[in-house]
Amino acid sequence: MVALKIETIPQEDHQVKIEAEFEVELFDSFKRRAARKIAKQAKIPGFRPGKAPYDVILRMYGEGAINEEAIELLIDEQYTKILDEASVTPSGPGSLQEIISMDPPKLSFLVPLKPEVELGDYKSIELEYNPEPVLDEEINEFLTRLQKNYATAEPAEGPIQKGDVVYFQLTGFENEETILEETPVQLVIGEDDKKDNWPFEGFSSELIGMNEGDSKDIEYSFSEDAEDERFKGKNVKFVANIQSVKTLTLPKLDDEFAISMGQFENFAELEQAVREQQEMNKKQEYDDKYYSDLIAKYAEISTVKFPPFMVEEEIEHMLKSLERDLKQQNLDFETYLKLLSTDKEKYVETNVRPAAINRVKSTLIIEQVAQEENVEVAKEDIDGIINDTVQMLQNMPDQKGKKARLNDEMMNNVAYNAISRLYNQRTLERMKSLASGEIEVETPEEIVEESPDDVTEIDVEQEIEASEETGEESSKDATETIVKQEIEVESKENKQQAESEGEDTPKE
Repeated sequence: MVALKIETIPQEDHQVKIEAEFEVELFDSFKRRAARKIAKQAKIPGFRPGKAPYDVILRMYGEGAINEEAIELLIDEQYTKILDEASVTPSGPGSLQEIISMDPPKLSFLVPLKPEVELGDYKSIELEYNPEPVLDEEINEFLTRLQKNYATAEPAEGPIQKGDVVYFQLTGFENEETILEETPVQLVIGEDDKKDNWPFEGFSSELIGMNEGDSKDIEYSFSEDAEDERFKGKNVKFVANIQSVKTLTLPKLDDEFAISMGQFENFAELEQAVREQQEMNKKQEYDDKYYSDLIAKYAEISTVKFPPFMVEEEIEHMLKSLERDLKQQNLDFETYLKLLSTDKEKYVETNVRPAAINRVKSTLIIEQVAQEENVEVAKEDIDGIINDTVQMLQNMPDQKGKKARLNDEMMNNVAYNAISRLYNQRTLERMKSLASGEIEVETPEEIVEESPDDVTEIDVEQEIEASEETGEESSKDATETIVKQEIEVESKENKQQAESEGEDTPKE
């Protein structure tokens, strides 16, 4: 028994408050240890470091300083034991919320609980899986866009007409206030592409009949659901200053055109490559929506509980990802917020937090389905991923253009992420099979336990559970351990091979 009294108070946000009251004698022992620690760190006249008596330390530094240090020592040593006494399994670090009293010593901790997921009758969910084939019209549209990308442009002899490429400067005002600084724009007149219909649908047609050097005011009232945040619900006056107008001459879609692209021997090969790419893109788009709708159906019948820190971590991850994307567009986060006429707090609460909550919930649902459906990733697949990871990182150049040196942590992270994606994909495919009727849902009587001797695949979920039983911090640690062991073998083999070939090899 580490404390005189322990009380657990469940919180509404899937955390638990633990109030722990300690014996005075126990805390006194920590106070003396705290005094010795202070004595070692301080220079006290007449005493060697760590040798000053308790009374001297108390007189020089005061009881408050000793108590503060003693509480830190007590928490470091007793916190895990307190969790055991309270039968609480945390999902993350707890925090000291309050020092309730010092006589007797009584502390209050807030501890995040492990997520809980009750899926409900998910095997009754039905959702047809019917991806649409790519139509010839879609192939032709793509080839036409490709054709325009390789078109030659020559100065136009007359006014702007449909099909011309126009370069102009665009400025936007609302009640004399500039809401769009002068911006260079290039578009093809009369095209259906979104980029040729910015800032609003049909905008390019407003330029027909103008000449190079002309200027025109164009007014438009935007709805509240306009895509561009700057224009939502506003009456905007745009000023377009035409800089140049060019006429496009399109190349013929023939063998010569295909050969000019450097990858194809004839037009038929180009057309087939376009079809395959379009099929892949269309299927990916369909799958994204299908799985989003499917997970939403699971969420409707499921009860998912998780502590706040999981959402905060996801928010941080999403913001970092956004900042990376903005950086690629030569835009910083603060400027982005100014363009949206908002601040970070409002943006997070309105745009990021709801998405983060949905992501956390979706991830937990997928993990629970994987566990209940015994989703497995074959050892051969893991070996293949690790192999690919090692090869990729070995061939990846560094900033100086030389071969990058292998980094165990880097390899570990890349491989772990790849395995996680594969594991999630296997689970989503299982969910799709159940919902679409690809496989029959087994009744309890039909389910037969698999003999351990028959298992030839690595069950990642079992590895996760095993890590939890042995006190590992998280499922990620368990999977990373497997990945790291495999990578170490691969990296050593590659290192030996590199040494035999006289190449530079990374230090272990």
